[in-house]
Amino acid sequence: MTKRRSAPVAAAMLLIVSTSPRQAARAEQTGAGVAPPPLTKFETAPQGEAEQIGQIIALTTQLLQMRYPEGMARRGVHPKDHGCVKATFTVNPDIPQNYRAGVFATPGKKYPAWIRFSNATPFLAPDLGKGGPDSRGMAIKLIGVEGDTLLNEPGAKTQDFLLINLPAFAFPNVSEYLEVTKIQLAKHDDISSFFAPPLSPEKLKTAAVVKKIKQTNVGNPLESPYFSAAPFLYGPDAVAKFSVTPRSAEKTPVPANPSTNYLREAMKKSLDPAIGKPAVFDFRVQLRNDESLPIEDATADWSETTAPPQNVATIEIEPQNFDNAYQMTECEHMAFTPWHGLTVHQPIGGINRLRRNVYIASSKFRSQPKEPTGFPKWPW
Repeated sequence: MTKRRSAPVAAAMLLIVSTSPRQAARAEQTGAGVAPPPLTKFETAPQGEAEQIGQIIALTTQLLQMRYPEGMARRGVHPKDHGCVKATFTVNPDIPQNYRAGVFATPGKKYPAWIRFSNATPFLAPDLGKGGPDSRGMAIKLIGVEGDTLLNEPGAKTQDFLLINLPAFAFPNVSEYLEVTKIQLAKHDDISSFFAPPLSPEKLKTAAVVKKIKQTNVGNPLESPYFSAAPFLYGPDAVAKFSVTPRSAEKTPVPANPSTNYLREAMKKSLDPAIGKPAVFDFRVQLRNDESLPIEDATADWSETTAPPQNVATIEIEPQNFDNAYQMTECEHMAFTPWHGLTVHQPIGGINRLRRNVYIASSKFRSQPKEPTGFPKWPW
């Protein structure tokens, strides 16, 4: 059985997925089954990036096979959910005219939505490990959107927003991501050698983000802000980043002796149908109004002074019993990707270009039936 090791950046992995020796080629073909859109006028892809993405797709399926040899493969990253809830996403009635694009085009429009709160450890693991906090995620899926979609999937009328609890990704570009993926596979997810000195400027950026992750405690997923980190089109001539901010000022402390699933327990208490109250978030858009704000460096945090966030929509999660087998199963079978969405919100930048094919390959691999070879390892 493969030994599972903790790694200082494992929690910061934001898009790893899956392929295998035999299935590597198949997954690569699957990921390439839909021709990628041409680069937008805002992007500059480095030479060799497409080949690097192909390598990552092949390596990541092998990673999933290494991590889950006993049975069902889970998501390559954010495999553990703290709760998958039903919500309502409402475009603000007073949204400014220059923010009315895509899913935000009609003031007051309401969308039913699924929201999955999650943890970025490579495996199902305790919510708070010995290494400290991990990256936390909030994946939003709007239902019933109108317009041209990116992946041309039959009947697809959804818009996904994938957010994390820091405004920067852990890796600046595809090249760095390829290097860490190779180390993960070779060292069984122990990536400490990635940080062996001397550190390049790119690795220093990663180390800084990881340090922030380890310093960011979350006592309740419903009380944390979340960020898209990477940029997106906002109509044909604008670029934006997205964020979500809770309206509640409450800050649940991390328990002194946290249970394995203390974040799910906190959500259950907050959304208890008998005593809970709605969780309300503001969805914000940060328009790029200065060319100094990077697009190809995913570790870059856009200054809110330079590009002030604008509230454009409201998310409301009513009290509900989300902790049931049916809802958990429905959530587990969902695929979230920033490439589920409208062409006017196309993901851009190197990390987003990587996510496109990697997420396609991941969801295809996870959906393949697999006979068990033993009992899976769970953290309880």
